[in-house]
Amino acid sequence: MEYIELLSPAKNLEIGKAAIEMGADSVYIGAESFGARLAAGNSLEDIEELINYAHIFNAQVYVTVNTIIFDNELEEVEELIHNLYNIGVDALIIQDMGILEMNLPPITLHSSTQMNNISKEKIDFLHKIGIKRVVLPRELSIEEIREIHNAVPEMEIESFVHGALCNGLSGQCYLSYDITKRSGNRGECSQPCRSHYDLINASGKTLAKNKHLLSPKDLSLSEYIPQMIEAGVRSFKIEGRLKDLDYVKNITSYYSQEINKFIDSNNNSKKYSRSSIGKTEISFTPDIERSFNRGFTSFNIEGKKDKIGNLDTAKAIGKYIGKVADVNLSGRNHNFIQISSSEDISNGDGLCYFNSRGELEGFLVNKVEADKDQSLVTIVPNKNLEIKRLTKIYRNFDIQFSKQVEQDTSKRRIGIDFELSETPNGFILKARDETGIEVEESVETEKQLAKNTDSYDEKLLKQIDKLGNSPFYLINFKNTTTQNYFFPSSLINSLRRVCCDKIIALRKETYKRKEFVFEKTDYPYISKQLDYSSNVINEKAKEFYLRHGVEEITYGVEKTNLTKDIILMRSKNCIRYALGQCLIRDKQTPDFDQELFLKDNERTYKLIFDCKNCFMDIQALEK
Repeated sequence: MEYIELLSPAKNLEIGKAAIEMGADSVYIGAESFGARLAAGNSLEDIEELINYAHIFNAQVYVTVNTIIFDNELEEVEELIHNLYNIGVDALIIQDMGILEMNLPPITLHSSTQMNNISKEKIDFLHKIGIKRVVLPRELSIEEIREIHNAVPEMEIESFVHGALCNGLSGQCYLSYDITKRSGNRGECSQPCRSHYDLINASGKTLAKNKHLLSPKDLSLSEYIPQMIEAGVRSFKIEGRLKDLDYVKNITSYYSQEINKFIDSNNNSKKYSRSSIGKTEISFTPDIERSFNRGFTSFNIEGKKDKIGNLDTAKAIGKYIGKVADVNLSGRNHNFIQISSSEDISNGDGLCYFNSRGELEGFLVNKVEADKDQSLVTIVPNKNLEIKRLTKIYRNFDIQFSKQVEQDTSKRRIGIDFELSETPNGFILKARDETGIEVEESVETEKQLAKNTDSYDEKLLKQIDKLGNSPFYLINFKNTTTQNYFFPSSLINSLRRVCCDKIIALRKETYKRKEFVFEKTDYPYISKQLDYSSNVINEKAKEFYLRHGVEEITYGVEKTNLTKDIILMRSKNCIRYALGQCLIRDKQTPDFDQELFLKDNERTYKLIFDCKNCFMDIQALEK
């Protein structure tokens, strides 16, 4: 049996538990420091509580230690890793090779996408030195994933399936550091990709003004899950360690259902299974378009096919709901717009549209009225609008859906069987969960026959089935007592509660964490020379590469503070392609048939087009 994992983000303990409730097989969370989302740190106590909860369902908890590390931090990181191992963390997600020179506990190591796992040669090296899983870059296509899997079939492959996209290759972007000295490799990215830029040519002509030229849409690959599994992906990762509770609940439940659909179809259940146990029945219908999104892209999963960016905005657009059918904004008491839409719109919803200047403009719904057939919705906005008929309207905040998700109290539950029998001096209740863990609890008590035996079996079953807030649901109940005895509710409740507690304790106790003793090798690295893009900023990382045969090492920009004449970003989101000026596919207009530059208020960057490999590079010019 091959196991499929849905891996969800956890900003904190509450969200981590919620992700597991919604069907996540694993969650990833940051410790107090050294994670690639500096604003999403958590205490060891909270992480331990999350681990104890996750392990009830055979779910796993991975902790991110995926920043690059300065020399004066190495000792602190090593201590952190030992502490994380001691509280039961299942694996570490790492970037800095200096960690591999530390005195490590026998903890499983995953290679963060920040490690630039883009070639089969690099991934083969990581496998040979003891890394158990690679998180692939989002830029890879299904065919490239398949090639990696076929080359290194023993390596676990984790791939992003949903969420915000970095415009540049993870771990290879220095644009934020160049502008603000806040490094993405240190978990402090200032998100310059979401800013406005001008595009100018070598003649100084402005070709695009004040546009979001580097801002990608959000990733959504739900329809590609079968092909990705066939290509070798076994863990599907949702981006979002800064996302709030309702986002994680909605997106996790949606992808959990999609993976289950795949497993339940075409006899796939004979080959594939989820990597954790338990099931969740939720009270809302998951809809990824109703959570924060900038519009969706399949990115590069099918090669160069989809438009990756949205030049007009970096903000959340949400779900398209219809077009403006009529406008009356002339009077103070009669301002309204009518939208042709079949969607239920509520007071407090956030709607948005692109105005005549191409800017995304938002407003709240103060009042709403729908006609009888629901095809036209009259809305009173909370402010004056500049809007025309046929303007497309999007909803980027759905107040009713948000309430449904937030108020959903669904519990993830494990199947359990009970058997009630008698002993010479009382009764015994045996319990067995769906994985075969068995417990029992007995009580000595006087046996009394029931005076009223009407619907006796039904009433006893109802008593047994009061599992309340426990993580169990009843599969079968068998009563093998010889008489119709009277059972006080308190007796049944006590037996059932103790059995449930015993199973929970045993599930935690018998959970087997996969451990791995990392042994240092001298297996040769894929290159003899390393430049700044290998992100070496500490001596242990240098020792690692020297031991693996590297002869020349240039320190990373966070150590040298040098960003002149380097590639600040390498991106699949090509501006030429987005504007219909691809050097391979399109005929160039005269203004584009020359060098291009990106400009903000203070800086100008040169654009370099690597058409053979379909990448766009951004290079700093001398300041």
